[in-house]
Amino acid sequence: MLEIEFGSGLYQASLDLRQLVLRTPLGLILSETDLAGEEAQWHWGLEQDHVLQACVVIKPQHKPVAKLRQMAVAPSLQGCGFGRQLLMQAIACLGERGFTELTLDARQTAVSFYRRAGFVEQGQYFLQVGIPHIAMSKRI
Repeated sequence: MLEIEFGSGLYQASLDLRQLVLRTPLGLILSETDLAGEEAQWHWGLEQDHVLQACVVIKPQHKPVAKLRQMAVAPSLQGCGFGRQLLMQAIACLGERGFTELTLDARQTAVSFYRRAGFVEQGQYFLQVGIPHIAMSKRI
């Protein structure tokens, strides 16, 4: 796992990947609102053959809680373990930084992925970016 510096070329690659995976299928574009405050958030990724293939953005909240905001894996590598590897490494890094809980709003299509990683649903489904999501959390 590599840390992605805000504003770097690798950060731009992460924006491109997030756009491709998370916004384009919904007919949306990553907006200034989506990106507000990212300079104070953690960005991590995985490369293959020097190309960013997976990325995650985590927002530290009031310790000991952090929130996973966005996670994307290149479509050609989805289901190959890249997402799980990145998530587990990010969780380990959060633990080293003193965090004990990670929350997220999972797309309905990603709930089983997060369940397998030990996350538990909280509450009811709600619409976000026009599709169903549910809050989930995990003690780390």
